[in-house]
Amino acid sequence: MNLQKMPWYQSSFRRCLIDMHIPDWDERFLSELDPQAYVDLMTLARVDTAMIYADSCLGICYWPTPIGHMHGGIRGRDMLGEIVAGCRERGINAIVYDNFWSKWAYDNYPEWRFISDEGKGTADYLWTKGRYGVCCFNTPYRGFMLAQIEDLCDRYAFDGMWIDMIFWPYSPCHCPGCKRRYREETGAELPLKADWADPGWVRFQRTREAWLAEFIGELAAVVRRKRPGASFGHQFSAWSTGWRTGMTNAAFRNSDYASGDFYGDALHQSFTCKALYELSENKPFEFMTSRCPDLSDHTTTKPAELLRAQMFSALAHQGAFLFIDAIDPSGTLDRRVYEMMGRLYKELEPFEPFLDHNAEFCYDAAIYMNFESAIEPYDGEDSYMNRATSAAKSLSDANIPYGVLTKKNLRQLAQCQIVILPNVLMLDQEETEAFTRYVQNGGSLYASKRTSLMDKDGVRLGNFQLSELFGVSWKGETEETVTYIAPSPDSTCSLQPFNAAYPAMLRGTQLLVEPSKDTRLEATITLPYVDPQRVDAFASAISNPPGKPTSWPAITRRRYGQGQVVYAAGDIESSPHQGQRELFASLIRSLRSKPFHYESDAPKCVEITLFHDAHLNRYRLHLLNFQQQLPNIPVHGIGIQLHIGAKRPLRLRTVPDGQPIGFTAGDGAVSFTAPKLDTFLMLLLEYSTETGTIPAAIAQSHPSADAAP
Repeated sequence: MNLQKMPWYQSSFRRCLIDMHIPDWDERFLSELDPQAYVDLMTLARVDTAMIYADSCLGICYWPTPIGHMHGGIRGRDMLGEIVAGCRERGINAIVYDNFWSKWAYDNYPEWRFISDEGKGTADYLWTKGRYGVCCFNTPYRGFMLAQIEDLCDRYAFDGMWIDMIFWPYSPCHCPGCKRRYREETGAELPLKADWADPGWVRFQRTREAWLAEFIGELAAVVRRKRPGASFGHQFSAWSTGWRTGMTNAAFRNSDYASGDFYGDALHQSFTCKALYELSENKPFEFMTSRCPDLSDHTTTKPAELLRAQMFSALAHQGAFLFIDAIDPSGTLDRRVYEMMGRLYKELEPFEPFLDHNAEFCYDAAIYMNFESAIEPYDGEDSYMNRATSAAKSLSDANIPYGVLTKKNLRQLAQCQIVILPNVLMLDQEETEAFTRYVQNGGSLYASKRTSLMDKDGVRLGNFQLSELFGVSWKGETEETVTYIAPSPDSTCSLQPFNAAYPAMLRGTQLLVEPSKDTRLEATITLPYVDPQRVDAFASAISNPPGKPTSWPAITRRRYGQGQVVYAAGDIESSPHQGQRELFASLIRSLRSKPFHYESDAPKCVEITLFHDAHLNRYRLHLLNFQQQLPNIPVHGIGIQLHIGAKRPLRLRTVPDGQPIGFTAGDGAVSFTAPKLDTFLMLLLEYSTETGTIPAAIAQSHPSADAAP
């Protein structure tokens, strides 16, 4: 990687944040904080970027601010300034951390407080009562925070600034400032109750999303005006919690890179990393997680094996990893944590020269993530995020290369063979036109259930916006909340192990749709003998067996232009069961028009990601073994086939150690067996674009690099 004239974040992969949410009611608090010891631990952990607290969620400051309250325990000492200077002297990038929340302002200026839809301040409803105070930026708190940011920019030479907790705190705000601004801008009173069938409510939701994006833009503008060349970033993680936080693509545009702290399993991290990769304005994105099981724990450290897997999961998506520690109330830190992280980051470091932010992430299927559809208008249905991550698991289990796209990436649709719309309720005209054009030009689309039945103004439509594309028209919905999918006799793809007698069950309704004449039926809806909601009759005391075949379509397929569309009347992708997952994967495979970028027999605990460094004439393959029970059991003998077209493969090797891997090549594919996989492997396939035969020494299979007996 060329490190010349790069922004700091493009060459930084080993990062750290030390939480300092410490009050000052006890004179012992932070009395032992030592800036030199702090910086020494960053060096011990081999950290290349440190995120350093200017203040915390309590609003108590660690610099001599004329605006707000300085922490009493540091006795007037400029801790922020000393730590920033110490890090930069050691060659460690210094990122100033600021928090939108401020319990100090909340307590001292009650008229600035955020007021929830239940009329509560955040100290009365957020997590542990009494601890968290959030003020609204539609009050004078807006000017207060902007003034603090200006002061930080004027005082310190830092490499970047990062704002935490900058989202609506899990509720719409009903403070006087929001009510007044909404009335002035719309002429209407602020709605009191969430009602997705009311365009007035949806207008308020769009408005609060715009307000949030506007304020983030103001913060970014101050940093860029006052500190040219410094980066600006903020917390992204709230998008995963749904509509209440107000996060949309517009809120992310002002951040130089996507960033957030997340807590979940291997699937959750994989999906998150793919989303952050495409959301990020620049690469790499930043995946943050605590060294403890979560932020509510102070002394329990995750096993090194788990932190290693999480670290390499970020790297497998060409992301930076940031571990979060929390300072002791006294101001001390546990040296053992930094010794462990130093050992882990030492493992990561040799891979960094092979990472390139210009690389193309190669995948064939894309899950489309739409923030406006992350709502719950229908009782009993899975959340949008759960549907999307469930689809991701099915693709990963089947070794189908996938990514995650949002509206930011509409121009990239043509790079994917298949786009997946997992019950994406709300679409706007730009999106519907983009999907129609994509299929018209040869793309394949999978869409389920209510996709496109509502616009982003909250208008429920009488038919799908994409009805012509789907080849079906909306007519209604089953009353039954347990339904079945019965394969048609002439289905064009395998829906095994299901058949008409034993169809695939869905725990949910299916829509009733009428197909157009040129739409093919792949499966039909079968209903239970008895509606499960009846209390006076049933066919089986515990289950609801299928008993009523219908002619209503459950899965359809339609050719449109040069492409094709599969529509499912129920959200098949939400099912957690293997049979339904395989059915969904079969549908996705049936939509491909050419081989996937790679094929593999890797087990479900192994994820493969592929990047193309075109300017270096090479492919970079990452293999991650992230098992539920750790430490990992090594995996041997993973077969992989890369499809590289007319490129002529030259050599395949592991990095950083350069061990050669034998392969065979032909018909545009390179086939090989991967070496033993403990947690992470990076392989490079170098190629030539010149025509000619493959040298015999390369074309022949070399002895396997796998050390397995």
